[in-house]
Amino acid sequence: MDIFDEMDFGCNVTSATYDLQRGVGHIHMPAGNCTDMDKTIKFFTSQIPTICHIVTWCDGQLDTQYVLHDANDNWIAI
Repeated sequence: MDIFDEMDFGCNVTSATYDLQRGVGHIHMPAGNCTDMDKTIKFFTSQIPTICHIVTWCDGQLDTQYVLHDANDNWIAI
C-alpha cells in the first residue's frame, strides 16, 4: 500500500525522507513509476523551504535528481 497520494508526486510513492542538515529529500517509489518534477519540488519546498536537492529512487535504483540551480528558484533535473 502506498502511503502518499498520487497527487503529491504524480506517481505511486512508498516513502519520502529528508536530510535537514544537507537540505536533501529522497523519494522512493515502486518499479514502473516516475515522479512529476513540478509536483515533487512543490511537495518538498512546501515542507522544507531550504531544500536544494531531491533524489528519486525507483525499485531501489537511483532514478532522477532535482537540484536547485539558482537563487531564482529554478530547478534542473539530472
